[in-house]
Amino acid sequence: MTAIKESKKVIIIGAGVAGPILALQLKKIGFESEVFESRSEDNTKEGAFLGLTPNGLNVLKEFVDLRRLKEDYTPGSMKFFNSKGKQIAKLDTTYQKQQYGVETLQLKRANLNKYARIAATDAGIKIEYNKKFVSYRETNEQVIAYFADGAAVTGDIMIGCDGMFSEVRNQLFPEVSAIQYTKLISTGGYAKIPELSKTLDSIRMTFGERGFFAYSVSDKGEVWWFNNYFREQQPKPQEIEKTLKTEIQDHLADVHKNDDPLFSKIIKNSHEIIAYPIYDVPKILHWHKGRVCLIGDAAHGISPHIGQGASLALEDTVVIAELLKSHKDYGTAFQIFQSERQPRVEKIIKSARKIGDTKTKTNPIAAWFRDRLIGFFIGRQIQQLDWIYGWTYSHKNNG
Repeated sequence: MTAIKESKKVIIIGAGVAGPILALQLKKIGFESEVFESRSEDNTKEGAFLGLTPNGLNVLKEFVDLRRLKEDYTPGSMKFFNSKGKQIAKLDTTYQKQQYGVETLQLKRANLNKYARIAATDAGIKIEYNKKFVSYRETNEQVIAYFADGAAVTGDIMIGCDGMFSEVRNQLFPEVSAIQYTKLISTGGYAKIPELSKTLDSIRMTFGERGFFAYSVSDKGEVWWFNNYFREQQPKPQEIEKTLKTEIQDHLADVHKNDDPLFSKIIKNSHEIIAYPIYDVPKILHWHKGRVCLIGDAAHGISPHIGQGASLALEDTVVIAELLKSHKDYGTAFQIFQSERQPRVEKIIKSARKIGDTKTKTNPIAAWFRDRLIGFFIGRQIQQLDWIYGWTYSHKNNG
């Protein structure tokens, strides 16, 4: 029998958005949680910006006032253009407000994490920083987490919310093959230029002559742009720190030299460049073992092409908390969690890979078909996206 004692102490590794929100979900069902984060409390360089869609926002709004997220954001609507600057499609998100009560937006990851942490702290949940998880050990009744500073913490169960590079996953399943570099680097940045100082109603997505480029303007008059950079060799950590950003800036200026001159101007005038290699996370047979379970990117890492990483992690927090509430046997709860969530996340991961492929196609024939079919595809997508955006959970559904 793998029942949790009455004390119900949960160790949560990772204080991105999922960790603090999971702690809040668990507090609702009477569990005590403590969250451990490897980075420092004042670390605000946590990724660039990301899309939050209705399925994620509807989880978040229970704990975070969504108006706070609009203090520095861009709308989620998209307009698509070909290399000649002709609009070929539009994905408008205004319908979402009526259909789901909320509308997709883009915001800085650091702000999202900040507001999740504030909500948890305000609810009396302890978040400890500079706590790098290194290993764990189980006894008959408890799990003990060990940290790089020599500290150890004991709980009834442990949940790994520590992202794509999860050390909890590494410790749980050391036999799982390492994540694979995809030869793509997700890059972007922030710029201020006089021509683009007013908030745009949408993200401008352009399939240029030799590459894809997207930008929008935030409510603060800052240009947020993103792109993919193909690089055969995986960059070393010191390259990411020192030379990769200049390399990307020079490369992208060259790639887009025959496109709208505005693109090169945005790239050259960026006061911050962000670069993240994109990895494929190997599909793991189990998301849990013993008293430990993985959620979010730690369990099912997803490429950024479809903007679902954070939203799927937020969905996970709802499901795992509900199952722990319904099943005193945590092993059963973990097992049902994986069986309910895996089909959904794998379907979304597949969609993300398909979209990633379209961004890198520069073959003229493929581009000709894309320009003519993308409008039809986007129109169908609005109906087809309902299974993603309209997600709600009850224990009897399929996750």
